[in-house]
Amino acid sequence: MNRKYFQPSAYLRKVRFTIAKVLLLLKIPLKVRTRVDSAVIAFVTTSYTEYVLRARESFRREEVTMYWLRNIVNPTDVVYDIGANVGPYSLYAGHKIKTAKKKEKRAVVYAFEPAFSNFFPLCRNIEANELNDIVVPFPLALGKDRHETDFFLRTTITGDAMHGVTQPSSEGREFEPKFRQGIGVTSLDKFVQNGSVKFPNHIKIDVDGSELDIIHGADQVLRDFRLKSIMIEVNADLSQGKIEEIITGHNFVEEMVEWMGKNTFNKLYVRR
Repeated sequence: MNRKYFQPSAYLRKVRFTIAKVLLLLKIPLKVRTRVDSAVIAFVTTSYTEYVLRARESFRREEVTMYWLRNIVNPTDVVYDIGANVGPYSLYAGHKIKTAKKKEKRAVVYAFEPAFSNFFPLCRNIEANELNDIVVPFPLALGKDRHETDFFLRTTITGDAMHGVTQPSSEGREFEPKFRQGIGVTSLDKFVQNGSVKFPNHIKIDVDGSELDIIHGADQVLRDFRLKSIMIEVNADLSQGKIEEIITGHNFVEEMVEWMGKNTFNKLYVRR
């Protein structure tokens, strides 16, 4: 028999999660505080998906992403979180900047999240952590070029993902959309040409299938040596090595890889 079933902590965790599920089904928002390293990160959750996957499990599920945030990203840097969802990794980076001994005015996190069902919770979580002056949310999608298009949501549950830009498919799999919204898409190259935003030192990309379009729209950004690292989720079936080839062709080396299930991997690239 599995030893974990004899551990009181396992039962307490199950009870806590069950109570949370019931309260959330009753439409009662839960304020969750998750300790990660020296930070206590607050979430205001309104769905069980947000409670479990984002507030409770994000910092344990993606080990390479956390290695990147802990060891590669400095509190004096500019971070772009593309596909921020409700903001767990933006919030961690924001706390790292906020609590740093050495303050740097240029340090900031830009959190990009186009889904309406996640954008407001993202803003609410930023406010709950008093990071308004550090984490800046953008309701934008990134891609190859600047245009407007449809954004198809697989669900409207807060904290959910796997949505589709232009067509109702995610990571090559079609779905029946629950909601269609309009979004503005821009490229990273176009975005950084705006004089009022700061150039990224680190970029995280997790967009469930549009990663190659984003990389195609970031040629000038990738060439710029101010960019030090890229943390990207890659579906090998969609990429077929193209994403990896473009990134390594700009003097980045693959430092770490983590299997995320099926044929999807988190890959960390750092500048040579």
